[in-house]
Amino acid sequence: MNALALVAGLLLAAASAVAGQAGADSVALTVVTSNTVLADFVRNVGGAQVRVRALAPAGTDPHTFQPTPDTIRTLSRAQVIFFNGAGLEAWWGKTIQSVGRSDVPVVELSKGLATLHTPGDGQTDGRRAGEPDPHLWLDPMLAKEYVARIGDALAKADAANAAGYRERTARYAATLDDLDAWIRDQVARIPVDRRKLVTFHNAFQYFARRYGLAVTGYIVPSPGKEPSARSLAELVRRIREEKIPAVFAEADFNPKLLAVLGRDAGVKVVTNLYDGSLSNGAPADTYLHMMRHNVSTIVNALR
Repeated sequence: MNALALVAGLLLAAASAVAGQAGADSVALTVVTSNTVLADFVRNVGGAQVRVRALAPAGTDPHTFQPTPDTIRTLSRAQVIFFNGAGLEAWWGKTIQSVGRSDVPVVELSKGLATLHTPGDGQTDGRRAGEPDPHLWLDPMLAKEYVARIGDALAKADAANAAGYRERTARYAATLDDLDAWIRDQVARIPVDRRKLVTFHNAFQYFARRYGLAVTGYIVPSPGKEPSARSLAELVRRIREEKIPAVFAEADFNPKLLAVLGRDAGVKVVTNLYDGSLSNGAPADTYLHMMRHNVSTIVNALR
């Protein structure tokens, strides 16, 4: 084969590959999620068989996200929809109703799972004690439940590719098992009497329960709520009394209140955790990266 023929053959092969990819894209399942963490789960389970978009983009708090006309357009084109539930997306009910797509599967990933609740300890400004904590995915074993439900829903919606969804679900579930083992090893490096969390908002109960930490306190029970001066003073007292070495906030929240708390309590302030939203690029652009970043940050601050 001469050089010209070889080049022509390579170009034809490349064109065929592009056409094949275009064909794959044209039949990919269109999936919409309420936030970027769920979208990452869908990508891992769906692979090339799905096109997924998160309504609340990276760096956006899913609690307080404000839907736009584009939100409605995106939902109107979806073939499968996933949201967290348990009170995370306060905007969800009216938004999904406005789309009026009764023919599309809408899966509430937290439904039926045992939820923790806002403790009735006087720190419930703006959120009633006893309301569910929606941050189940911060426990990787509950994230496995989400992933299994995503796999089932995708396989039902796209039966021709069901085997692939099941295979990727099992593969990602094994990765989450590895993550769980790694987290346990890391947390074991924190002295037992320092395994205490004070956070900006009460998002880490499931994580703490899984790995043997105590949630000693938080500034706000949920985003968008202002704490009372009394609750802040009580939290400062508790931090000093229990000799807690650090306080934490998520990167997408204003750190001003936490800085004041840290100054008054005389402790280290850490402001780069993630929970309901991934980051644009490092350090938390996937769920696995987010969890590893959070754990490394927490362990380093509490040791």
